[in-house]
Amino acid sequence: MRAGLRPIGVSVLLLLLPVASPAPAASLRDALPQAARLTGIEGGSAFDALSNAIADTAARNLPIVAASAGFTYRYNPELEVFERTSETLGPLFLERPDTLGRGKLNVNVSYQYVELNEIDGTDLDKLEAPDPIVIRELDSAGNPFRTTANRLRYSLKLVNHIVGLSTTYGVLDNLDVNLLLPIIVTNYDVTARNQQRFLVGAGGTFDPQPEPEQTGPVSTGHTGVGDILLRAKYQLPRQGGLRSALGLQLRLPSGDEDNFQGTGSFEASPFFYASTVLWSRVEPHASLGVDLRADDVERSQGRYGAGVDVDVTRRVGVALAFLGRSEFKRSSPASETSFLHLVDPANSRVAQRPLLGINFDRKDYFDLSFGVRTVVWRQIMLFANGIYALNDDGLRNDSVIPMVGVEGTF
Repeated sequence: MRAGLRPIGVSVLLLLLPVASPAPAASLRDALPQAARLTGIEGGSAFDALSNAIADTAARNLPIVAASAGFTYRYNPELEVFERTSETLGPLFLERPDTLGRGKLNVNVSYQYVELNEIDGTDLDKLEAPDPIVIRELDSAGNPFRTTANRLRYSLKLVNHIVGLSTTYGVLDNLDVNLLLPIIVTNYDVTARNQQRFLVGAGGTFDPQPEPEQTGPVSTGHTGVGDILLRAKYQLPRQGGLRSALGLQLRLPSGDEDNFQGTGSFEASPFFYASTVLWSRVEPHASLGVDLRADDVERSQGRYGAGVDVDVTRRVGVALAFLGRSEFKRSSPASETSFLHLVDPANSRVAQRPLLGINFDRKDYFDLSFGVRTVVWRQIMLFANGIYALNDDGLRNDSVIPMVGVEGTF
């Protein structure tokens, strides 16, 4: 009897292992199709394409802190001293035209907690298409032997801890160069739930035949350097009270795109910045630019923003900004991320629909940025900021993305 029970016990243990112990993935990109395989779905190109689209979107949705320093200077040769030229403490996620000053160095260290927890307004913990997916199962010889319609649900959790190391140097009084090095810790948990609801019978119709739900958990993570940014800003001559500058940002594909920490493509982004100062303590500003992708120019994105900074006191400034980003083209063709679904069980009608109901059409991203800068000692400042999504397009955070940091100018 013991001998007979031993194989049964081993079989039960093997069935419980996927539920008790989440399986690791080779990379974050592999987690989504691997979770499907753990539930008996062999995945396919639609699962891979969906994972690729999430990887590309996740890397581009990580906020980028501005290179503008709180204090800017010019050398006065008559007095032989550096004089402060910035009248406010400045923005945090938008650039302003003022440059740092020849020979000056600004060092900025920031930390952001970025949890991407919804897509197009749907909670990542509740991803499910409205219709069952159609699965054609194969035997050991690769021949189809049955077709089912299954309810497929996914639960995703994607969290990034980002430490940004930023250094700006004033090459000339009107020319700055900046290096931003992001160090990213990414945690990604994926759980797939698959339940057979219908089975194709001898007559070719989908007949109700539910089976127990299968669960496939995958937990993985990665720590690495994200895409390095090289930025330059050239301040143009002032026109009355208007300040303006031209900027150029180069994104180097140093981040691992398989682990959602890089875009995998070189980008060049020209920008124009403008501002003015009112009452010596209020600075409205605006910026306009475009991220030009080297791998696919048609999928470039426009960036724009407007905001205002107000110095409450000489040592405390608040910043408020609208941040906008618009894709020129959908991030993934509909044919790549679609899967066959049973859309009418009564008549056994099937059709191609987006997998998990996720549609990667062209997106617009609108955010509200709000923060504060405070001088703690000489040219040393602390800052804190929050970013709140104003719309539901794309992969977003449904609350506030916080950031804290410290900067110094020397």
